[in-house]
Amino acid sequence: MKDKQQMRFHVVPRADIPDLFGEGTAVRIGRKYVEKPRVEMWTVQPSIETENPEEMHPVKKKKKPMRARTKKAIRRWVIVGVLTAAVAVSYLTITLQTYTGVEVVSQIQEAESGNSFYIRYGENILSCDTDGVALFDLDGAELWTESVQFQKPVMKVSGTSAAVAEQGGNDIAVFGENGLRGQISTTFPIEKMSVSDQGVTAVLLENGSTPMIQCYDVSGNVLIEYSVASSASGYPIDIALSPDGTTLLVSYLVVQNGQVDTRITYYDFGKTHEDGNYEIGGDTYENQLMPSVFFVSDDKSVAVGDGGFVIYEGSEPKESTKIDIKKEIRSIAYDEEYLAFVLKDTDSAGYELRLYDYNGKEIISKEFEGDYSNIKIDDGQVILFDGENASIFTEGGIHRFEGSMGADIRDIFVLKGINKYLMMSNKGTRTIRLTK
Repeated sequence: MKDKQQMRFHVVPRADIPDLFGEGTAVRIGRKYVEKPRVEMWTVQPSIETENPEEMHPVKKKKKPMRARTKKAIRRWVIVGVLTAAVAVSYLTITLQTYTGVEVVSQIQEAESGNSFYIRYGENILSCDTDGVALFDLDGAELWTESVQFQKPVMKVSGTSAAVAEQGGNDIAVFGENGLRGQISTTFPIEKMSVSDQGVTAVLLENGSTPMIQCYDVSGNVLIEYSVASSASGYPIDIALSPDGTTLLVSYLVVQNGQVDTRITYYDFGKTHEDGNYEIGGDTYENQLMPSVFFVSDDKSVAVGDGGFVIYEGSEPKESTKIDIKKEIRSIAYDEEYLAFVLKDTDSAGYELRLYDYNGKEIISKEFEGDYSNIKIDDGQVILFDGENASIFTEGGIHRFEGSMGADIRDIFVLKGINKYLMMSNKGTRTIRLTK
């Protein structure tokens, strides 16, 4: 709004003005315009929605005495404090205790084939058995199913891609969010397999003394082929493909002079190397066997052996962390944040759960009883199970559950909600809740 310059009349005193109260006095008083100084003001305009003029000038309410207002504020904060304390106590009561029983909330599906296994696939679950592959949500609703025949299926998942292969066979099926994307046939039996986010699939093929490594696109076209001269390079025992599909990690078993070593090697297939040498990193670890390798991200990977694990980082991978573990490693599991181990001390009957982050920092160490053949990390919880029995820990080290699930467990997934899980068993797929 533009400021309006306003004119005002002002009476100017004069020294020659006579006494107006004198008898017979007549005086003419002259007036002139004097510009009054402008004062800049901030003006708050009423909103368009305000139609009542009275709303433009709200009436000030009479303030309550200071003592009354103070008492009211104290009461309010006392109530908030009590409620907060009650919520905190309830939360701690729920989260800090160890549960020993389960309640079946709902039966989602009846028992299926005994050879079924499951993998978390984004916000859904991918199921695989000898009859085919299916995707269903956490409520048990089937999203799609594909009829593919595998007698001994193995499955790998990366991002939105999944590859299912016949262990020791020649067939691979590649899946995406909407179902089957392509099929691959290999010339030699499949020993190991890895898949990238785009669906590029790497396989280690058995070929006598000259094993072969091949990479395929979704349509089954060969992208990379490498014949390993095992006498010189060692025998490849595991492979891993980076999520972007450009870097291949191979663990080689090298036997020389009666000593077993492991050679970790990285190959870069993201660009052309004119000299034909695609090797970009790696190292040799003497007197160690490292039969498991995997990528956490495009520039971070892990090799796990009988004496601990090694973390590699960078576009030209170099060892960043090496952790020695003195106990026997019985099983491992990992996700994007943590690496979990079940360890056995030969001098005692118990076991230890140990959790590391990818900086090599030990997060938790918990001793427990019972021999569990399966371990997994799902949604911030470490789940161990074997037969009907299970043991569940949080990533913070809280022991959430120890006991029987009431059925032979095939897999367990964490659901949203308090103490809720999805359990696949010989009695079907169920939603369960932990109880005392």
